[in-house]
Amino acid sequence: MRVSIRDIDISELSSAECILLAQELWDRVHEEAQALPISAEQRAEIQRRLAEVEAGTMPVYPWDEVKRRLLGRK
Repeated sequence: MRVSIRDIDISELSSAECILLAQELWDRVHEEAQALPISAEQRAEIQRRLAEVEAGTMPVYPWDEVKRRLLGRK
């Protein structure tokens, strides 16, 4: 019998169990995302951006700052 996420009462899980569940969900999504086809142009753009980040020429921002900007808070 297949278990659905709706069958799990996450309020009964410990913090450690919640972390493990989140990791399992992320791993599944990540694996499926890796199988998505991308074009040569998309792959080249990803590589270009990664090179800029690694070279320090692309600005990067902490998530808290990005979130605050998106939500219009200062």
